[in-house]
Amino acid sequence: MRNPKYSKTILARHSAMILDPHRTNPLYKAIHKVVKKGDVVCDIGAGLGLLSFFALSSGASRVYAIDCDTESLNIAMDFAKKHGIADRISFIEGHSSDVYIGEKADVVICETIGSAAFDENILATLADAKKRLIKREGKIIPAAIELWGAPATLQIPQSKDTVIDTALVPKKNLLCKPKRLARIETRNKLAAKIHIDQKFIIMGNGELSGIAVWPKIEWTKGFVTDASPLKAPTHWKQCVLPDRHRAVKRGDKIKCEIIIQPDTSNPKEQTEILWKLVPSFVRRGKGR
Repeated sequence: MRNPKYSKTILARHSAMILDPHRTNPLYKAIHKVVKKGDVVCDIGAGLGLLSFFALSSGASRVYAIDCDTESLNIAMDFAKKHGIADRISFIEGHSSDVYIGEKADVVICETIGSAAFDENILATLADAKKRLIKREGKIIPAAIELWGAPATLQIPQSKDTVIDTALVPKKNLLCKPKRLARIETRNKLAAKIHIDQKFIIMGNGELSGIAVWPKIEWTKGFVTDASPLKAPTHWKQCVLPDRHRAVKRGDKIKCEIIIQPDTSNPKEQTEILWKLVPSFVRRGKGR
C-alpha cells in the first residue's frame, strides 16, 4: 500500500523511469556486469534508490546514495530500512559536487540523463566525480552517451520558441534520416559544454518546424537504451527544439547548431540549450 505521506507527483515522476523496461532492464544488467563483490559504489542522483539496491544485489559492500531531493531520499531510506539493507547504504542529501564520502568509489552510477541527453548537466557532474569521488581505475555507468536528432514536422504553435523536453515524435514526421550529433565516452576527459554543428539534407517535401533530438545510452558494453522515434518508446520520448515553420523540399540543406551548457544562474542544477536552424535551400539538380 502506498504511504500517504509521499506526494503523488514524486511517485509518478519516478515510476515513469522505473517502469520503463527499455531503460531499467539494460541498466540493471549493466550494473550486475560492472559492480563486483566488495565494491564501493557512488550512486549520483539516486532518487528512490533503485540503482543503489541493484548495486547491493550485485555484491557492493557499501553504496553512497546522493540526491538533492529530500523526499526521494526519505522514500529510499524507508525502503532500505524495511528490507534490512540500510546499514550498507549511506544516504546523502545535496549535490554530488558538494559531497565528500571519505573514500574513493570503485564504481560511479549516474543516470542524470535528459531527453536531450546532456541537459541534466551529467558531464559536469561526472567530471567532478572523476576528480574527487572515484578511483583512477574505477568504472562509470553509463560508459557512453550519444545525442541523435533530425529535422522534423512538429505539431507546435508558430509562437513556440522554448524547449519541449518530452514529446513523442512520430517517425513519419522526421524529414530525413537521423544523425548522431555527439558522442561522449565517460572514461575520457569531460567538458561541461557541448557544441554541435551538423548538416542535414531533407529527404522529402514537407514542413520544417524544428529539430527532434534524443539520447542513446551505452550503460556498459552490450547494454544500450535508444530513445529514437524509430525504436520502441521510452520514458524519455524525444526533446523538441522548435523553429519557425517553413516549407521544405527534397534536397534542401539545413544547418543545425546546438549548444548545451550549464545555466549560469544555477550551473549545478540547471542547463541552458541554445539552437538555430539555417536552411540554405540548395537543391539537388537546381544549381542554386
